[in-house]
Amino acid sequence: MAVKSRLKSSKARAVKALRLAYSAPVLNQSTIEELRRFMLPATKALPFVRLRADDQPMCRPESFWHVRPTGKRETDLRLGRRYAGEAIAAMKADHNSHLIAHIIQDIIKDAAERAGKQGRIRSPIALGFLIGLSEAMAAASEPEPRAGPVAKRPRRA
Repeated sequence: MAVKSRLKSSKARAVKALRLAYSAPVLNQSTIEELRRFMLPATKALPFVRLRADDQPMCRPESFWHVRPTGKRETDLRLGRRYAGEAIAAMKADHNSHLIAHIIQDIIKDAAERAGKQGRIRSPIALGFLIGLSEAMAAASEPEPRAGPVAKRPRRA
């Protein structure tokens, strides 16, 4: 019995001697931004994004394009344009340059499913979304107007 107690006490001392102090690395702003980018809070808040039933912070949404047409073409076009503006804002907020590609991929998937069910591919909401994207890209590529007259360069002699 005396031998066993010595073994137990020597193991206890050895464990105490092997303790290491560990401190987690300090979180810096870039780490927080990177985690936020993977959680996609702005993307998941979009009205046309469908989340999984058991959604977790790091899970991707079930669908990036889950819409119901109102049946009124003009209303659906305006809704699609509004969705485009919201998607661009979410893409910037989440630093997710692939968001628009995911949405367009799901628009195509939705059109294929609808073609099988209804025999109709066109969706006014999707058309409005694509028009909104086109308008945003055109506005971003226009040169800014200059203020005042253009100054002339002096001639070289």
